Amino acid sequence: MNSIADCERSGVGGEGLLASLKKVFGFSGFRPHQQVLVEGLMAGSDVFGVMPTGGGKSLCYQLPALVLDGTAVVVSPLIALMKDQVDGALAHGIRAAYLNSSLSPDEVGRVERDYRAGDLDLLYVAPERLATPGFVELLRGNARKGPSFFAIDEAHCISEWGHDFRPDYLFLSRLKELFPAVAVGAFTATATARVSDDIEARLGIERPVKIRASFDRGNLFYEVRSKRDWEVQLVEFIREHPGQSGIVYRTSRKSVEATAAMLKANGVNAAAYHAGMEAPDRSGTQDAFMRDDVTVIVATVAFGMGVDKADVRFVVHGDLPKNIESYYQETGRAGRDGDPSHCLLLYAPGDAVKVRRFIDDVSDEEERRRAAGLLQAMERFASVPQCRRVGLLEYFDETYGEESCGGCDFCAGSFQSLDVTREAQMLLSAVARTRGKFGAVHVCDIVTGADTAKIRQFGHQQLKTFGIGRDQPKAYWRSLLDALLAAGKLRLSAAQYPVPQMTEDGMALLMGQSSFAMSVDKRVEPEKVKRSRGQVPQIDCHDGLFGYLREIRKEVADVEGVPPYVVFSDRTLREIAAYMPASEAEFLRLHGIGDNKHARYGARFMGEVENFLADHPGVREQRQDWAGPAMASKASTVKRGMGETYRATQALIREGLGLEEIVTRRGMARSTVEGHISHLMEQGEEISVRQFVSEEAETLARALFDEHGLSALKPVFEGSQGQVSYGQARIVRAAIQREQGV
Repeated sequence: MNSIADCERSGVGGEGLLASLKKVFGFSGFRPHQQVLVEGLMAGSDVFGVMPTGGGKSLCYQLPALVLDGTAVVVSPLIALMKDQVDGALAHGIRAAYLNSSLSPDEVGRVERDYRAGDLDLLYVAPERLATPGFVELLRGNARKGPSFFAIDEAHCISEWGHDFRPDYLFLSRLKELFPAVAVGAFTATATARVSDDIEARLGIERPVKIRASFDRGNLFYEVRSKRDWEVQLVEFIREHPGQSGIVYRTSRKSVEATAAMLKANGVNAAAYHAGMEAPDRSGTQDAFMRDDVTVIVATVAFGMGVDKADVRFVVHGDLPKNIESYYQETGRAGRDGDPSHCLLLYAPGDAVKVRRFIDDVSDEEERRRAAGLLQAMERFASVPQCRRVGLLEYFDETYGEESCGGCDFCAGSFQSLDVTREAQMLLSAVARTRGKFGAVHVCDIVTGADTAKIRQFGHQQLKTFGIGRDQPKAYWRSLLDALLAAGKLRLSAAQYPVPQMTEDGMALLMGQSSFAMSVDKRVEPEKVKRSRGQVPQIDCHDGLFGYLREIRKEVADVEGVPPYVVFSDRTLREIAAYMPASEAEFLRLHGIGDNKHARYGARFMGEVENFLADHPGVREQRQDWAGPAMASKASTVKRGMGETYRATQALIREGLGLEEIVTRRGMARSTVEGHISHLMEQGEEISVRQFVSEEAETLARALFDEHGLSALKPVFEGSQGQVSYGQARIVRAAIQREQGV
């Protein structure tokens, strides 16, 4: 078998490399730093490249493997990554293969024969396979004198100080002992100086050609927002990026599935991905994302290193990552093509508490302390307003030379500096009066006057600072405490559960010897709105247009033989009359509009709006802005996610089961299942009332709701004299609310 590089094996200087680069990869020149690493491997030297995601690391070993005699062995951690890279190499005419657990015995035998015969330029292996008995002897049996070099991808996995330490990588420490004359190349996208030193020591690489590229990804916009009503925040963010590929990271499998379901309910072409899925399902989902059949992937960190999609336009972290290395690597999956992309982190202090619970379960004390330190750095990055780019680069021991990066929310003007000396003194006083023995949450509880068991236990309601800051929410005080920590006015203790303690600078501030300013977020985040049952959002629209659209809706409903509310609810009509949508994207933003209703009715109703405006030109001036007063709340346009238990009931309803059958299958009380049904109806599930409520009971319930209103169930239950149960009343009320667009 002859490779495309057979004619290039002589004359491998700079011009020869450029010729090969153009001929094989179609590139007229190297990206920054690539040529130095390529030439290092060509010369038989060890190399070490720390290059950001999208920096072109794979070419640094693929090109030398193509040109050098022998077979290069690439140690790669993920099956998906191997397959993608082998497919890419084969597409360029590079003779490549991989060995991992996904292959059949016959396929393994064929790859091993090709390797022994010297018919491969590249062989990808997992670290576990490298350590299996007899594999080293296989590597030595190459007809072209064994490995030309070893390339260790994701090399940070060998370091205990890295964010993704893997014991399987430790065998790599023996490579220099087993193959002393073979060069080793180490490559990673995330490594602090300490991790880099550890990688070199563990691999035993000698005087390597080293490249430490800048960690600055100038095309990425970094944004951190306070997590309030995260469902609304997430849906609105994705609506601002219509049709763009994106990744949403969540920490648990359940949250991944629930978030994907919530996004789909809101018209987003989303899919879930996590390690608990069957391998074919994971592979199919990833392939669908790569082919743009799925627009948004909601995933745990299991969706990561194997992803090589260049046009990911946004990455959202719905939960706090465990450390900055993970955050940097995951955000690095956006904008690999160099085009502008957006990285959003939704942060709430409680997220760190959840991560810390996992850390507490780590048995090794040193590992637990290390993980806690990494989490602390991540928490500081998320909670302290500063240039996000500066914060990231400082973590990786790099200084950003500009005064403003212009590519993050802080530098874009989302914050303003306010003098908060008095408030800072209140908080410091609470720390001083409790002698620095209590955590941040408890200190904020004291200042806000919270009535907690812990405050009563220690008598802290008697402190002079108790309740002194109740005019501000607890989140404000937590932000101020984080700012005091960042400014060195407080420090965290070295205990397993760190608590804020006073510093000399903090004492000077408390005594009035200095002042303190804090950057305050000017953005207003949507709070989770709780409205009473039966309350209809008030949409400010043109009454004449609304009435006209009601007539059109009646015509459509009569033709289709359905009640008018099945076509559109009153609320949807009011939004059409308020926003007067003129495009597909605008129409899909309306309440109750999914792809199906848009396809069936969108063109007709947008056309009727234009007809009305042609006859009444002055009405166009009353068109509401999408962010204007017509929208009672962004929350009203977002369908909420539902828990796993609701989805289980939903599946049985879709099977056509009746109430008693569902009760039996779920092993739940009848009232609980009825509550599930009404909740599903409120979330937009198309459920027939008649499936669960008799015609007589529904008619009576509707009459009683007309008389007493929708706010309470008790008048309906009592007024029916037992003929309508509370559960039946809930279901009928949900149907009425759906008809009214509540």
